[in-house]
Order: sequence, then C-alpha cells, then structure tokens
Amino acid sequence: RGIKDKLSEQKVWTFLNFNMDPKLKEIEDKIVDARENLGDTEVVNAILEKAEYYTEKEDKENAEKTYLEALEKTVGIGKKIDIVLALVRIGCNTDDRVMMKKYIDQSVKFLEEGGDWERRNKLKVYQAVYAVMIRDFKEAATLFLDSIATFTSYEIMSYKDCVFYTVITSVVSLDRPTIKERVINSTEILTNIREIENLKPYLECLYKCDYNGFFKAFVEIIERLKTDKYLAEHTRYYIREMRIVVYKQFLEAYKSVTLENMASAFGISADFLDKELSEFISSGRINCKIDKVVGVIESSQPDERNLLYQKAVKQGDFLLNRIHKLSKVIDI
Repeated sequence: RGIKDKLSEQKVWTFLNFNMDPKLKEIEDKIVDARENLGDTEVVNAILEKAEYYTEKEDKENAEKTYLEALEKTVGIGKKIDIVLALVRIGCNTDDRVMMKKYIDQSVKFLEEGGDWERRNKLKVYQAVYAVMIRDFKEAATLFLDSIATFTSYEIMSYKDCVFYTVITSVVSLDRPTIKERVINSTEILTNIREIENLKPYLECLYKCDYNGFFKAFVEIIERLKTDKYLAEHTRYYIREMRIVVYKQFLEAYKSVTLENMASAFGISADFLDKELSEFISSGRINCKIDKVVGVIESSQPDERNLLYQKAVKQGDFLLNRIHKLSKVIDI
C-alpha cells in the first residue's frame, strides 16, 4: 500500500510539474537549488521571486502565503519591513482593508525595533492611503503632508498623485492657517500643482474666497474623484463636506447676508442655496438661521471662549461628583 501511495504521489507531482507555468517551474527549481547549494539569503530571495510571481498573476492567497514564508526565514529588520509593505500593497490593490490594517500594524511594530527614514516615510504614505480608503481625511492629510517632502513610494502612486491627494484631503479637513502654512506655502506642492489639471484654482480660489471660481474648479475635480481608485466611493460624501467647508467659510465673514448675495457669490440659485443650507442647519453642521420672509441669513458663529468656559464647568461638576462619591467610601 505504501508503494502504491508513493507512486500515486509521484504521478500527481509529475502531472503538476508538466502543467506548471514555465516561469513558476524555473522559480521552483531556483528555490530547490538555493536550499541545496546556497545560503539562507539566496533561499529568501528565490521565495520572494515566487511571491512576486503570484502577485503579478493576482493570486492573492498564494502571494500572501509565499511572502509570509519568506518573512519567517528573514533575519534583517529592513527586509522584514519590505516584505510586510508588499503585503500591504496586495491588500490595497485588492481593496482588502482588513489585510491592509493587519500588515500596517505589523510594519509599525517592526519599525519600533529599527528601520531607516525611507521605510518610515513609505509607511506614512501607505497609512495615508489606508486613511483615505476608510474616509479619515484629516489623518490622511497629516500623513501626506509629513511625507511629501521626502516621498519615495513610487510603487504605490506617482508623485503628482501624492500632491493631488495631499491637497484634496487637506482642504476638506484642515483649518485655514494650517492650509496656508503647510499646503499653499509648500515648495513641493507649488512646484507640481500646475501640472495637475484644475487643482491650482481649486486650492487658491478656496483660500482667496473666490467662491465662483472655486465651484467651477470643483465641478472638474469631482469628475476626477468619480473615477479615482481610492476616492470614487467617497465622492458624494466629499462633495457634501466641501460644500459645508465653503459655506461656513463664507458665513464667518458676516453677521447677516441676503440669500441672493450669497447665492450670487457661489454662482448658484437662491432656491438651491436655501434648500441646501436648511439641510445643513437642521443637521447641526452650520450655525445660522434663515429668515425666509426677508430672505436673510443670520450667522450665529459659536463663541469659542464661552464654549471653553461651559466645557470647564461641565468637567468641574463631573470631578466634584466623583470626589463626593469617593468621600462616601473613603474616610478623608
């Protein structure tokens, strides 16, 4: 029976060998040769070649399995980080966010043990892409801004795309002083923004409060978002959030303004503006009131000092209550 089993296994192996892709067979032979005649480094390199083969063939399961096999045999921390980042890319390319998060977290742990600035910077870009995919635009903007000056992650996106994502995520999530300091005054962004269609007027018109010009550029930017690998599914959300950003920015300059004047500034109808503002007011996203009888918007911007005072009082009351409860069980 044992001889029959061995013959059966041999037939299966012969069949698989015969039907194997010549490229894969060549890599398998290289792995066998490395194990028999060469050192551990050559074995790992051959296994990585096999993992890259599966990645090119979009065989996610075998690619992950083979990369993990290589990782297990790898000693150097830098090489380990490279392997784990390759797994993050597979998760990114297959839209597997659970896989991305798993290997991003593993990369962070490896970087705590060591790793050079280039790998740290690469990880920031990967984390930024993940943040875009889960719609955490503020985190994405911060990470892109931190890495744009020393960007080397060409395996996941071009430098122009990095500039595009940096601007897109920044304007929707950061305040005006930060946008001025880190985006508009950025040498890296200024050097490349002209090469990206509609991005320069989109950024500058927003900052200079040219709302008509902003919306013209915004319409074109939306068309790109609709087909973007990472932002397409978030397009509607992004449009809504940017409208809130520009409406709030406009209203901060006025105590009251007519619907007609505000609509004219944005190049939209007063009826459309009335309907949209009403929706944002009712959801608590914009602080203002609309007097429909006279057609006036009354801005009611929150008093920051009063909000801080109320927060301090609330926290103080909470602390006093805790102390009171504690005094009942501890003799002070």
